[in-house]
Amino acid sequence: MAEAGGIIVQTSRLGRLHEVDEVGRTALVDVGMVNQALDSRVKKSGLYFPPDPSSGRSAVIGGNIGTNAGGPHCFKYGVTTNYVMGLEVVLADGRIVQLGGQVVDMPEYDFCGLMVGSEGTLGLITRARLRLIRNPTGVQTMMVSFDSETQAGVAVSAVIAAGLVPATLEMMDQRTMRMIEEYVPAGLPVDAGAALIVEVDGYPEGLDTQIEEMADILSAHGGYALRIARDEAERAQIWYGRKSAAGAFSRISPGYYLTDVTVPRSRLGEILGEINAICARFDLRTANVFHAGDGNLHPLILCDPADDELMERVHHAAQEIIELSIGYDGSITGEHGVGMEKRKYMATMYSGAELLAMAEIKQVFDPDGLLNPGKVLPTEVPRVERFQRWLPNEEHFAPSTASEAAGLLAALTMHRKTVYVSSHGQRRANADVLLATTNLTGVTKFATRRPSL
Repeated sequence: MAEAGGIIVQTSRLGRLHEVDEVGRTALVDVGMVNQALDSRVKKSGLYFPPDPSSGRSAVIGGNIGTNAGGPHCFKYGVTTNYVMGLEVVLADGRIVQLGGQVVDMPEYDFCGLMVGSEGTLGLITRARLRLIRNPTGVQTMMVSFDSETQAGVAVSAVIAAGLVPATLEMMDQRTMRMIEEYVPAGLPVDAGAALIVEVDGYPEGLDTQIEEMADILSAHGGYALRIARDEAERAQIWYGRKSAAGAFSRISPGYYLTDVTVPRSRLGEILGEINAICARFDLRTANVFHAGDGNLHPLILCDPADDELMERVHHAAQEIIELSIGYDGSITGEHGVGMEKRKYMATMYSGAELLAMAEIKQVFDPDGLLNPGKVLPTEVPRVERFQRWLPNEEHFAPSTASEAAGLLAALTMHRKTVYVSSHGQRRANADVLLATTNLTGVTKFATRRPSL
């Protein structure tokens, strides 16, 4: 959407698969290629591209890259950035640059990592070199019922705490399952308060043990009616139901407002309860279907876009859900991006110094602000209070905090002194000042029950 007018560049004609390197396990694709089409092509070589958003039948690779999309399998296999090896990018001034390549460790700044998740604000990506992985030789899919979403959320936290790594941990609430069953019968447990889709993959010999370990933990936390897919057809039926949720919602409601936040997985149970309480307070109908494995929630609010009073309540509820996720040390987005809608929350998540750094990166790549203006960054970047400048008494300095390092670098920049950063404290002959990191040795946070996402 062009907020202030402009030219929209459509990439639908950039849809070719140029190359599949079966030995190197990579694919060279245009960004307009649809996820499902790519998977169908590389499947013939026994390979696949792990990021699998639920909209994979229409989502394109460029969208995956722009928002760093994940999908149900990202818990085990990671998100898009883990699979982008190289990019062809058109810069704002028309130059075409090749970033990254076919090898893992290119001798350059990680420009590919910078582009992934930038939502088109730094350049127009036209082609990508993607890393593929082998299709697992065995897969088992299990559906487990729970009395409530909160109970299912606690069970997910228990699986994470036990150190188990299923390929997927997807959650659906009762309303979602009932709407799906009316739309595309998939055998979902419509009388349960919530259900988890749990999938394990790998060598067939070890799958039974994985499923048994998972089943024991889930049962101990309220799971019941465990159902293991008997064959590939039953597994496909379950997943077709899960990925048809959006169509099911559209069938019974004039519209829906989809939120996208990420929260610590160990807090899922309590957060789900608070989200439901928020929507109940605003008298809204909600449905939950999301990637529980990585804490990426998608509370979906059923609504009528033509009802102004209703939409006002919807927007207030969505705002509280976003603020709730921030309060739980989460993120304002998981895989749908910031865009224009959520840019105002960036100042809540990031400091003025961090936002200024982002704005300066944007300025380097797009000095005239022509690429997706108004997206991601707030319209006004907060003023940054500069660190107090000071110089050390000697030419060798080992800060113990980021603030100490910041104060030194601010002063050295003003005096135009060269600085070498070292982890071992050996000074170089041509350095004005050596900045050693030997004192930065403390563990600032360690939580066995709150693994980082």
